[in-house]
Amino acid sequence: MRLPQVTLHLRSGKELQGALLELREEPQRGKAVVLHVMSAHARRAEPDVLFVRPEAIEAITVHDLPSLGQPSRDLPPPPSKLELRRKLAQRRDSLAAALGTPLELEVDWDRFPPEPEALEALDTLSTRAFGVLEGLSRELLGLEALRTHVRTLHLAVGSAAQVLRQQESLLLITPVGAVGRMTQEELRGAIEKVL
Repeated sequence: MRLPQVTLHLRSGKELQGALLELREEPQRGKAVVLHVMSAHARRAEPDVLFVRPEAIEAITVHDLPSLGQPSRDLPPPPSKLELRRKLAQRRDSLAAALGTPLELEVDWDRFPPEPEALEALDTLSTRAFGVLEGLSRELLGLEALRTHVRTLHLAVGSAAQVLRQQESLLLITPVGAVGRMTQEELRGAIEKVL
């Protein structure tokens, strides 16, 4: 996914330019805007990451707005439907083994959008979702909650990101475009709330 190029206009009058990575919240430090910038040191032209407190920011200029939410041109093409089905089956089997219980995986392939962007969105969602679920399965409370409450994992694309639990089914929905997708941390928080 292409990262938004921004200029942060700070209250101090200074401006910082770079790629906006994320808004991160850490328990002891609070919120921080994470910005990917090129080093200011002439000796090394390597990327740096800056953590900026949101209250220090007066305004943000977003550059190249039409490209936001579009896949980066240097990324590999999204998987085909067959490749994605195989990948999902392997991930399901791995998670079921970790849980020690059967797990069904549902994707409504008959109504699935035909665009490659939809396959990419589902691939990204599944990578994040299985990462979260595998992480939860390594924790005692998470393992017990998954064993008790989840027998079916349903993945879908839709107009907005959602996490729902209906009886023993966990429903995860992601938008096709990159804007509005949950990060892995947001997804974990949403899954923990419904378990």
